Amino acid sequence: MKSSSKWIAVVVAAVMSVASSGLVSMADDRKTDDPTSVDQASDMESPAVAEQSSALSVPPLDQVDYPLDRPNWIEEHRIPSPPSNGEDLLISVSSGPTASPEVATEMMEVMARGAVENYLEQMAHDGPEIIPAEQLQVDMDWVRDELISRRYDGTVGSGDEVRYESACLLRISEAEQRQLAESIQNYRLRGRLSTIGAIVLIGFAGLLGGSVGLGWLASRQQPNTTAASRPSI
Repeated sequence: MKSSSKWIAVVVAAVMSVASSGLVSMADDRKTDDPTSVDQASDMESPAVAEQSSALSVPPLDQVDYPLDRPNWIEEHRIPSPPSNGEDLLISVSSGPTASPEVATEMMEVMARGAVENYLEQMAHDGPEIIPAEQLQVDMDWVRDELISRRYDGTVGSGDEVRYESACLLRISEAEQRQLAESIQNYRLRGRLSTIGAIVLIGFAGLLGGSVGLGWLASRQQPNTTAASRPSI
């Protein structure tokens, strides 16, 4: 009896283990065979993965990518160095990334004119008198026709957009440097002459006013003298 009960217990345990393993395998088969669960899991992961991949594929907005054929003189002469005697002054300016080639060209010309006026202002500060900045104006046609020696027009990558850039190299020769220095001297000379002329006019007005006042006093004193000299009756 004891041996038979042992065998019954063993058989029952084996049947229960087989049944439990069968249930586990059936549950796994259901999970594998159920496509909705797999699709839901993939749908839950796909937006985050797509967002991360798109963020990595788009460059930052403040990142600027210049082409390989961009000239080196744009960066070499951006900060001009004082020229030696007889050497040309080289100044490079650029428009920066813009929306269109026309805007890039316009911005470049404005920057070129401003660079020449800034050079004039530095020369004016070396003198004893301060010249107002609005008096140091340069003709844009002269800058465009005489001073711009090189031009560059190209595209620039800004973030995920294509922008346009225009740059130029200003070459101010020794003769043109003297011409700019003479313009400052002529302005100072005109200022001195205008000051002297104002002083002369003020002096002349003072003399004229003094002579008129003396004449008026003389005319006031003349009748009194005549009345005093008449004999009484």
